[in-house]
Amino acid sequence: MKWTKTELLRDLQNVDFDEDVVIKNDELKNDSGILSVEDVHVEGHGYIDDEDDRFYVDMHIIGTMICPDAITNEPIEVPLDVESQETYVFEETDEDGVRLVTSEVVDLMPAVIDAILLEVPLQVTEAVEGEYPHGDGWQIFTEAEYQESRKDQLDPRLAGLKQFKNE
Repeated sequence: MKWTKTELLRDLQNVDFDEDVVIKNDELKNDSGILSVEDVHVEGHGYIDDEDDRFYVDMHIIGTMICPDAITNEPIEVPLDVESQETYVFEETDEDGVRLVTSEVVDLMPAVIDAILLEVPLQVTEAVEGEYPHGDGWQIFTEAEYQESRKDQLDPRLAGLKQFKNE
């Protein structure tokens, strides 16, 4: 999914694409909350506006993200289905939301990766309540269980005041 400006102006002007792409783990940002991406398919349409010197792209990206479970840290498959519109410019501009083409080659892969990274969920879990992991001297429990356990506990900083309570 790369085209030179010359190709777009001379031959293509309108571009339809429908490709399976492979995104390597090192192309994803390490702190993105995503372990890997599989079965990525990108389809869409692009056209060049030679008057404005811009290339406009509409694309639909589907695939599967592998994200860590927020509770168990086990890998979970999360479906990916995102629409993205991109505008590429060939000359420096102060305009926000456009991608500058610096080498005369329009490459859609950075836009595809960015669109995927924007879809990473903050948290995802398949753990069933009550089946949370636990070990010797530790356990994971819900907020409601925590509040229930703290319900009758007296703040240790106020324990000395108990002697002044009238009964």
